[in-house]
Amino acid sequence: MGVVGSTAVVIAAKNASATAAYAVSSALRQSLAGEVIFVDDGSRDDTAAVAASADDGSGRLKILRLEQNVGPSRARNIAIESSTSPFICILDADDYMAPDRLERLFLAGGDDWDFLADDLFFTADYRGGNILDRLLPTATKLPLQLSLDAFIAGNISRKDRVRRELGFLKPVMRREFLQTYALRYDERLRLGEDLILYASALRSNARFKLVAGCGYFAVEHPTSLSGSHRTQDIAELYRALTELDAALGHNGYAPSLERLLVSTRNNRDFRILLDAKREHGLVGALGAISKSLASFPYMAREVAEAKLSAIKRKLSASP
Repeated sequence: MGVVGSTAVVIAAKNASATAAYAVSSALRQSLAGEVIFVDDGSRDDTAAVAASADDGSGRLKILRLEQNVGPSRARNIAIESSTSPFICILDADDYMAPDRLERLFLAGGDDWDFLADDLFFTADYRGGNILDRLLPTATKLPLQLSLDAFIAGNISRKDRVRRELGFLKPVMRREFLQTYALRYDERLRLGEDLILYASALRSNARFKLVAGCGYFAVEHPTSLSGSHRTQDIAELYRALTELDAALGHNGYAPSLERLLVSTRNNRDFRILLDAKREHGLVGALGAISKSLASFPYMAREVAEAKLSAIKRKLSASP
């Protein structure tokens, strides 16, 4: 059966009253969940009360309520620090797990891992039967040990697979490994915090094992693709990636990192361009372009594609 042990399921939530109870219930249904730590991260609705309503009376649920929003990284770190189980698993507040997910994950994983992740099922509802997609491409051969370079490459966005980056994985993590290498979520990040944590672990030679899907369901809402992240969030992720690049020392350990850096820089600069145009018009846009010439080819393509799409929509709407 391999390694089996008590797991702390960590749920950080803000204004998640519509989904908190379902997430908590799915965590408490895990036979291997020794603790369920729910952090209400400065919600302005009744998220904490809704989460508490899902308590099964087993004494495993702990609810921590933060008066001010601190972001997912700090909220998760607080939960990890307040837990004691030898294994830690993150569950997003609008996702859920099948009742036997953790048990199946441990069974599939054996004992040769520090991070153990399964493929994710994407669904539009909470019934579990309507699977829209999976995170990993169908050609992926599982199980496999994930290298740092393969993980970095798997986080480079593709327009044909939106929101399918490997940073969305929700592994079980060994507390001992996190403690040995002083790994925690980067609290400056509100975007890509998982990506940076996992990459940092792989840089420290973590054995990151992937297995077939065991029952983690990521619910895609109508607003999932809204691009709600702030420009500052993307800028902070770029900063964290440059720090990772510097720590690796350009020694060829992760050649895909340069591509991810360029992709993230392009995204950041394009968002800066849009912000400048919205706030200061054409003059502001030209000023933004002059400060980010390296990203100009990308920005020009994005603008051209947006205009072409607008023309096509207009033509298709014409009688």
